[in-house]
Amino acid sequence: MSLLVTGVDHHTAPVDLRERLSVERDDLPKTLQQLSEYVPQSAILSTCNRTEVYVYDPDGQGLGERVGDFISEYSGVPRPELERHTYKRWDIDCVSHLFRVAAGLESMIVGERQILGQVRAAFSAAGQGGFMKSPLSRVFHSALRTGRRVHRETAIGQHSRSVSRAAVQMAKGIFGNLEDCRALVVGAGDAGRMVARALSDAGVRQIRVTNRTSWRAEEVAKELGGVSVPFQDLTSALAESDLVISSTGSPDYVVDFGMVSGALTNRGVSDPLLMIDIAVPRDIDPAVAELGPVRLFDIDALGMAAETNLDGATGEVRRANGIVEAELARFIKWWNSSDTMELAIAMRRRAEALRRREVAHTLRLLGEDEESELATRLDAMTSALVKKLLHQPTAELRTGDSKTLFPVASQMFGDNPRGRGRRGRS
Repeated sequence: MSLLVTGVDHHTAPVDLRERLSVERDDLPKTLQQLSEYVPQSAILSTCNRTEVYVYDPDGQGLGERVGDFISEYSGVPRPELERHTYKRWDIDCVSHLFRVAAGLESMIVGERQILGQVRAAFSAAGQGGFMKSPLSRVFHSALRTGRRVHRETAIGQHSRSVSRAAVQMAKGIFGNLEDCRALVVGAGDAGRMVARALSDAGVRQIRVTNRTSWRAEEVAKELGGVSVPFQDLTSALAESDLVISSTGSPDYVVDFGMVSGALTNRGVSDPLLMIDIAVPRDIDPAVAELGPVRLFDIDALGMAAETNLDGATGEVRRANGIVEAELARFIKWWNSSDTMELAIAMRRRAEALRRREVAHTLRLLGEDEESELATRLDAMTSALVKKLLHQPTAELRTGDSKTLFPVASQMFGDNPRGRGRRGRS
């Protein structure tokens, strides 16, 4: 096969590069359309901690180069810089990687559940746009099943937090008691809602929520007994806050240097303003950190400070890995049967075409009409002969050691003498 994932994550690339490679959800259709000019099947998974391009092409010639060219073109990041930070996983390693991602085993916060919904969204966008079919769709189906099994059959999620909860935990570590903390949540999407919920669970009594779409802020604030703030009043809201956690989906800075500088002038207290930016691309201008009373943390700083304590969860991680391995074996079995079935069909199709040509040639030599009794008998005899000759090899392909038999049978009978997806990679 020629399955490939090329990507960056929090292990391989800093946040300033990840934000340049990120793809907003609304931009996925046009980005996938652009990618379709390079490869026949694709999906893009883009989250705060990773951007990954999954592709399938039965002709693997230059596939890695094509995907690299696409990523560089849409992001504007030069190829040499990309190569320093991207990873590539081929074929079964690609499948295994996606299974682990969906299970939360590759997340910054190991075992977090949000990634499963993000994998589902990537799958949906690619499927609805017509950019994916089997076998890539089967890979994503199997990954989602793997993720669901891990969360259903292990307690790994009980030992971890979401990024949103990790941000609140960081704030608690800095402030201590959060009950009297004046908190401002910037963004009211899924991540913002999770931040607000985590603040409420931590005992914060003064929660304000702001968002460009006002009704979303009102909805989240009402749900948690907080207060919504008009987005145009963001500067004054900053002045009245002790803690700001931002998590919008904006491609540009939502909170800039001048805004925070003005808020500090009107703040009236000398206590530090803690700002935690968990968005990618970042919401808060990094230059804000130069302002004396501000303590600014981005998602990478959060990751270093919020290593999940997995003491006592070693068994759960081991069980999760076992589920991934079992699902991977299940996928490999399907893939091998798919390969061999396709080859068996191709063998029968080729034999049938040869049989028909030879029958027609013989009838012409004998001067017989194709509707004659001899033609009918000759057709029946040769058809039965072909079926008997192919029965044993096709049965062996289905039930034998496909890993050993398939390359040989493919070389002897397949359309591609090198075997499907075996051509050069780059």
